[in-house]
Amino acid sequence: MATPPLIIIGAGGFGAEAAWVLSRMPGAPRLAGFCDDAPEKSGGAFCGVPLLGAMEAAAAQLGASVLFHCAVGGNDARKKTAARAAALGWTPFSIVDPTAVAAPGATLGHGIFLGVHSVVSCGACVGGHVILNHHCVVGHNAVVGDFAQLCPGAKISGHCHIGEGAFLATNTAVIPGRRVGAWAMVGAGTTLLRDLPDHARQVLAGGARIFTP
Repeated sequence: MATPPLIIIGAGGFGAEAAWVLSRMPGAPRLAGFCDDAPEKSGGAFCGVPLLGAMEAAAAQLGASVLFHCAVGGNDARKKTAARAAALGWTPFSIVDPTAVAAPGATLGHGIFLGVHSVVSCGACVGGHVILNHHCVVGHNAVVGDFAQLCPGAKISGHCHIGEGAFLATNTAVIPGRRVGAWAMVGAGTTLLRDLPDHARQVLAGGARIFTP
């Protein structure tokens, strides 16, 4: 049985990155095009493949036998976009760079992105539609909730819990056993030394840690 075509949702910088990593994957499905709601992206080409417009318009042509990868950087927007695609009957597809490593016993959700040299260690669990960008590390027995995002260089230690939709910016670090709440944000270069509640923010400003609930 032929592998269904793949649609990348989001014809922007992250979409281009997803297409590049896809091109590095042996045996990857055919990239049929990009979907994007922006009116100026309803035709033409992006990264050498067709721009198909909104998902609903593409589904009218392609039907439900479609794989999709949601390359939308905003976590909340990615959650809503993935739900739209699922409602069309499309199937999520994970894009995993060949240099990414997942240990035996690690659990990987559907529709995730694992960038160059990312690592998911022993006993870790990564939820659906998570972005683990280049050079990210998920420590042993850690949990990363659905729709969370670790930007390049972010590292979480063993037994950490990263909530749904949480955002860890570039080069953040989380010490062992800490919790980052749902939809919370840890700013670039921050080392998180304590638990962070849901929807809270911790950033660095002039070298001092600033905590804003």
